[in-house]
Amino acid sequence: TPSGGCELGPGSANTPSFINTFQRGARESVWETVPQPTCDNLKYGGTNGYLDLFIAGSGTPQWKCTDAPDADARAIQAAYWADTWAEAQGKESQVTATVAKAGKMGDYLRYSFFDKYFKQIGNCTSTSCPAGSGKTSEHYLLS
Repeated sequence: TPSGGCELGPGSANTPSFINTFQRGARESVWETVPQPTCDNLKYGGTNGYLDLFIAGSGTPQWKCTDAPDADARAIQAAYWADTWAEAQGKESQVTATVAKAGKMGDYLRYSFFDKYFKQIGNCTSTSCPAGSGKTSEHYLLS
């Protein structure tokens, strides 16, 4: 686990332990979310921790996380405008580090243009749909 340990949060004993609400099982309904910790060491919940709510069988201790690509895109847009305005004022060096971080975030943001499970796009109505390759799982929508 990251430096803080499973129950202490991802950073240290002084950082928050996040709550994940985006693992919903096969039906993927936003109205049926289950709040749960981002780190499941199988100590709470069922025999297999919170995983019993979503899968049959045994699980392993794990970190779970999600993303919010729409918020990431807004942060990148803000960094772009900060860079543009800083450049116009001759103060670009004041935002260089932040713009570099936004660029790195943009690299990861590209994953949101692909199907969540990297399945081929089009008429996929079951869990047994074939995996995509290359860009066959890209839907070009910010998911």
